[in-house]
Amino acid sequence: MLYRICRAILVGFLRVCYRFQVFGAEHLPPTGPVIVVSNHANFIDPIVVGCSLHQRQVCFMAKEELFRIPLFGGLIRRLGAFPVKRGTGDRGAFRAARSALAASKVVGMFPEGTRYRDGKIHPLKPGAALLAVESGALVLPMVITGTHRLKPFRFPRIKAYVGPAIKLEATADKKGMVRQGTDQIYTRLIELWEKSGGSG
Repeated sequence: MLYRICRAILVGFLRVCYRFQVFGAEHLPPTGPVIVVSNHANFIDPIVVGCSLHQRQVCFMAKEELFRIPLFGGLIRRLGAFPVKRGTGDRGAFRAARSALAASKVVGMFPEGTRYRDGKIHPLKPGAALLAVESGALVLPMVITGTHRLKPFRFPRIKAYVGPAIKLEATADKKGMVRQGTDQIYTRLIELWEKSGGSG
């Protein structure tokens, strides 16, 4: 209930302030485990992803520092987020993600690993592909445009482009499959980025 209320408020905010539009939201599978992967330019991107996929709740890996903020940390935890230690291959976060996927939930990830404000897609970390291979979850690619231009008192148009879900099959060569899967996800994000008109 809290998630739906917050999402409804934020969708209205995005539409009024940023003329928010979503293309391809119907590609979200209605059931089963899904990993949503997106580019990342601004702290608002998790909100954009969640508001774009209104059919289901999205649980995010979020940097652990956010959970230390009074009140805010408790709020995002109630909204389904779980902490990750950036740059350390945090096993606890991956266990939490696998648990969420085992419960047929939707997990949101930003596989570039950090925020980039140049409006481009950057090489991906292998974590999303590894999680997909290990869990059997579908991967849903998404590209967000406009948030790299977001500044105080500046209201760029924000758009989200969602592509068809990808299935990464596990093979005996797990490392090779993860590399191939990472390349496949990156290719899909580049295709969506080009479809969006580049940096938007």
